[in-house]
Amino acid sequence: MISIQFAKPEHWREVAHLIYDSTNSWYLKNRGFTCFSGDKDCALLFCRTYAALDGPDNLIIAWDTERNRIAGSCFVHPRPTHVSLGIMNVHPDYFGQSVAPKILQKIIEIASSRNQTLRLVSSAMNLDSFSLYSRLGFVPHTVFQDMQFPDFRPEFIESRLPAAVSGLLPFVRPAKLEDVPRIVELDKKLTGLDHTRDFTYFIQNPDGAWRTWVVDASNGIQAVLSSVCDPGSTMLGPGIMENENQMLALIFTAYLAMTTELPVPAKPVFLVPSLCNEAIQTLYSWGARNTEIHLGQALGKIQPAAGIVMPTFMPET
Repeated sequence: MISIQFAKPEHWREVAHLIYDSTNSWYLKNRGFTCFSGDKDCALLFCRTYAALDGPDNLIIAWDTERNRIAGSCFVHPRPTHVSLGIMNVHPDYFGQSVAPKILQKIIEIASSRNQTLRLVSSAMNLDSFSLYSRLGFVPHTVFQDMQFPDFRPEFIESRLPAAVSGLLPFVRPAKLEDVPRIVELDKKLTGLDHTRDFTYFIQNPDGAWRTWVVDASNGIQAVLSSVCDPGSTMLGPGIMENENQMLALIFTAYLAMTTELPVPAKPVFLVPSLCNEAIQTLYSWGARNTEIHLGQALGKIQPAAGIVMPTFMPET
């Protein structure tokens, strides 16, 4: 019998290993590569981060009461303006047993009880995943291209920086804790969402994995981009920008930092809205390549973004 319940800290390691194994299994079978490497405990980053951001009731598990094991799991991220749905995993032993729909129905009930829209970003290349959400009423609203620089060459890119992007670089700086109110104001203005807790956490950087940059020009903070570099996740995002030039300036700055300032250079993935065609063409000219396609989806009403949003999978809020 499957029981849907909130996980406890003693479940974290089992959930982390489930995330590691099931994610790697799908990508290896369907894409020919894996997402995680090294020790399975690296996926504890998800449990650790979301406990800090979302409190104790952030992880829902499908518990097999007869075999005393986890059949599936999913994180839930309540925010003042919305609820986000995190990474969903089902153990292969439980495929075809409606584990994911049962977990998802519980999260839908949570969002409904708060009278909030439920949001997620899911792979457009995983039709099983897309069908799960589509059948329950989620509607795609934004296409994102997952991009990466296989060979990031700063000198090469600097010679190809558009003048408008180059002119913004002097205004890019590391974010400070006192910037949070202005970042939140920008977020609300461009997206209608409130991520106060998230940006506070990134800038406080309690475990040393996070960095955040802002474009701070004469009329205030116009853009923000965070990043994570940890064995469990290496990505740029989340990011919020007024325009594509700000996005390019922040991507260049963040990527440069992660390839030159870390003990082991990183090659983070980042998500760019496909509608940002001019910026994407520039990224191609810099050597960026597509790695996947994701869809922003929502169950409920959403406010169309007035600027640019770069989502991430760590954290998925």
